[in-house]
Amino acid sequence: MAQPTDRPWLVLQEGARRRWGGDLRRAFILAALAERTAATIGEGWSAPIVRAGLSAAAGRRRLPALRHTRPFLASAESLGPALIAEVRQRSIPFALDVHDDPLAQYRAFGIIASDERLAELRTSFLANLEAFAWHIAPSASFAELTGLSPDRTIVAPNGTDSRHIQPGPLPLEPTIGFVSGAAAGRGIEVLVAAARLVREHLPDLRLRLWLVATGASGLGYLAGLEQDLAADSWIRVAPAPYEQLGDELAAATVLCIPHPANPYLDTAMPVKLFDSMASGRPLVVTPRTETRRVVEQAESGLVAAGDRPEDLAAAMLRLLTDPGLAARLGANGRLAAERDYDWRVIGGRLADALLERATASMAR
Repeated sequence: MAQPTDRPWLVLQEGARRRWGGDLRRAFILAALAERTAATIGEGWSAPIVRAGLSAAAGRRRLPALRHTRPFLASAESLGPALIAEVRQRSIPFALDVHDDPLAQYRAFGIIASDERLAELRTSFLANLEAFAWHIAPSASFAELTGLSPDRTIVAPNGTDSRHIQPGPLPLEPTIGFVSGAAAGRGIEVLVAAARLVREHLPDLRLRLWLVATGASGLGYLAGLEQDLAADSWIRVAPAPYEQLGDELAAATVLCIPHPANPYLDTAMPVKLFDSMASGRPLVVTPRTETRRVVEQAESGLVAAGDRPEDLAAAMLRLLTDPGLAARLGANGRLAAERDYDWRVIGGRLADALLERATASMAR
């Protein structure tokens, strides 16, 4: 019987772009599947890239019995509505990575959009879900929030490249670090307030905010934040390009993820969580459901008692004044990043699950 690896595959994934967590997931999540199936790779989701990939995959027949079969399609991003009908005709849309729900994200971060735009997003989202046989979600709680069918969902968490992100020497001064998109609703203001409280006990404290604007609104937010913090020389606001991320994270003593309370962020497993663990630094997180679970299971940091600046400050101060505890939790995080949350580990497990399901579908 023909195996799924005998059949042509087209895998759509991110190319060389590494701006933020979404790029990293799109680049790595299907990499093991692509390797095992010797897939045709499409770097992107534009109509020309998808159509060229479909044509190239269709020409790669490994067995005579598969001469007239359509290739399996796996995509690390949703497709535009205009492409859905075409890919259904020319391929078997097998697996889609559903790492975001635009409507839930808009609500979580207070993004304003017209009713027409929201309707377009919802229609496109549902069309993609209908087209693909299997959906990949970063957490079970995200799948539930988004309304994915449990019978068609495979959970594959976010991760890190632990070969790229390596622990470095500790900074000379106590330093708190945070990596994020530059936007409201990420807990940045609460973190700044918490750091001010910590500085009352540690006058040489430094705060590093590695922020990147993801659009026009982000640029405006970033400009306003930099203006508000202009008089605070102990706070540095700067981007952290992925090529330099390991060195930047090593410049912190403690890393923090201060996500505020809302249902969307309760389901989130941000890539920065796992990059922070790979850096070997202890974490302080607010009590969001998924980040709390990961940190507690890995024993890689402390969960703040609440969402107030005082709660964050207490947890960060404990780590900054107990080097032994900080070192132990940081080492635990590094171990978990290598063992459980490296992209190669996550991608390999996902490839196993998808190929098992592809085998079952071919046997019908």
